Amino acid sequence: MSWVLLQNSFLVGIGATFLAANLGAVMALGAISFSWRTRQTLKVLSALTLALPHFLVINTWLHYFGHAGTWRSVLPFNIYTLPGAILVLGLLLWPVTFFVLSAIWERLDAALIESEPLLRDGALLKHVLWPAARPVVFPALLLLLVLSVNNFAVPALLQVRVFPAELWVRFNTTFDYRSAALLAVPLMAGPLLLLLTLRRSAPITIGPIAGPGPSTLLRTRLSLSWRTGLMMGGIIILGVSLWLPLWQIAGTPGTWKQLGSAWFAGVSAAGNSAFLAGTTACLVTGIGLISWQRRAFAFSWFFLLLPGVLLGILLIRLFDRPWTGLFYQSAGVVVLAYALKYMGPGWHFIRRACLGLDLQLLEVASLEGASRWQMFTRVRLPCLAPQLAAAWYVTYLLCLWDVETLVLIVPPGQETLALRIFNLLHYGYTSQVNALSLGLLGLAVLPPLLWFLGQRCRAYFHRVFAVRCALLFLGITVSCAPEVPRLHPIASSLFNQVEVIGSRGTGPGRFNKPRSVAVDQQDNLFVADMTGRVQKFSPDGTFITSWQMPETDKGKPKGMDRDREGNILLIEPHYSRVNHFSPEGRLVRSWGIGGTNAGELFFPRAVAVNSRGEIFVSEYGKT
Repeated sequence: MSWVLLQNSFLVGIGATFLAANLGAVMALGAISFSWRTRQTLKVLSALTLALPHFLVINTWLHYFGHAGTWRSVLPFNIYTLPGAILVLGLLLWPVTFFVLSAIWERLDAALIESEPLLRDGALLKHVLWPAARPVVFPALLLLLVLSVNNFAVPALLQVRVFPAELWVRFNTTFDYRSAALLAVPLMAGPLLLLLTLRRSAPITIGPIAGPGPSTLLRTRLSLSWRTGLMMGGIIILGVSLWLPLWQIAGTPGTWKQLGSAWFAGVSAAGNSAFLAGTTACLVTGIGLISWQRRAFAFSWFFLLLPGVLLGILLIRLFDRPWTGLFYQSAGVVVLAYALKYMGPGWHFIRRACLGLDLQLLEVASLEGASRWQMFTRVRLPCLAPQLAAAWYVTYLLCLWDVETLVLIVPPGQETLALRIFNLLHYGYTSQVNALSLGLLGLAVLPPLLWFLGQRCRAYFHRVFAVRCALLFLGITVSCAPEVPRLHPIASSLFNQVEVIGSRGTGPGRFNKPRSVAVDQQDNLFVADMTGRVQKFSPDGTFITSWQMPETDKGKPKGMDRDREGNILLIEPHYSRVNHFSPEGRLVRSWGIGGTNAGELFFPRAVAVNSRGEIFVSEYGKT
């Protein structure tokens, strides 16, 4: 276990927790002194902030404070640091504190405030508001700490070495389950401790206020300077965490220029996103409706708090086997992963809705002789429809934004828009990221739009509902279909068939995201993949041998060819090296110096050799 990783993870977690707690407290303190309508508006805006895709927020800060950021000349802040990760996570997570504190302070007994007329400003906060919030402060801080420490997307994109990101890098390179298990120990301890803490603490109710609440009294007890400061602080917090990302994506000219081409290139990924998120939301809602009485499902919150990368590793360990290969290679494994990840909030939401049903209505239906099916379809379902729709939509959004759960287990051809954006962010394609993010936000508003249209033509909607359900299950069946044949006929003037070799995995003859291929003088095929491994196949596709690259910590090899002596050339972009391997895997020679001057290499990506033995190397970038 690396103590540097442990230190970085907890520095990021503690820093993000401190920032999110303070920002949320400022927003909650300002909100309770406003009118009911203003508080509801702030809750909606806070929920939107919490629901923003992480990569959209990261892209905003990369645009302003990246290596070529537009604000770097004014404010020399490097976003690729621990403070950068803390800043982004704090701005993403402060609504958690806001909702928890608002739920407590909105239900204060007005008598507590009226009992001492001299309690104002700081004294009111010290002697009334803080004691009321103290019982929930520790669980809230622990929740923020777990969410920060186990976050994957932010540190990975900002190149900050923390446990979840390092777990992804190491496992993606070596597929070493033992090493992954050791790294996972501290990542699993936090969620377990949090669940035990929340189980023993009093529940926090977030909902309508019973009575007028203390807002009128608080407005009289907070001075004008306090109210002004809190209002200005709230405007700044919302501006930086919500409006700035939205403005950056909509106000960048390149977004609209790239929208057509990026969306055309990503239409298949958009279809995958909608299908996987919608299918998982249906599955979670259905299971929640069936199992809401079983309290054992409360443990499913554990998977939400667990890093998605670790969940993906567990599923690979379970299903990367010969007898489960069909399921492992299909979209079914993604739906299962999403369902495990987001079952907790979906089940909890549906359980609360079922517990809130009018018991008298159920008793009347029972006395009238309603069967269990009639009780469900005529009583429970109509009453629960709004809550079920909300649970479905929240699950849909969570799956739509998800990257870390999918990144290790994505089946061939099932890349989502979120994963494509994540990969593009790694290489700094800001305009394309903005365009695809805009399309992803369009997918997010698609269900409410369809619901609105369905309300306008309700009769037609009911007639085609069964057809839609049938198509949904047909899609699941097709996605889990057996693998395709190895040989495929093709209409071409040069070839009469295509032969498919290999499958996803780490064993001999299997690949984890193959990146480059080359053929030697005997027509043997060489394939390099994301594990940093090179595999050799005979002309008929039979596995012969493999070898591992000597270094993969900085990055994986990409770019292959054959030199005049019959050796295999393999590029290492992150090491600025060109390697010559014999067909048996022996390193013959290696050359290359990092830099941008003549004869130096800056992220080389591809190599080619002409008939005279001259080597051509292309680099990443425009030059």
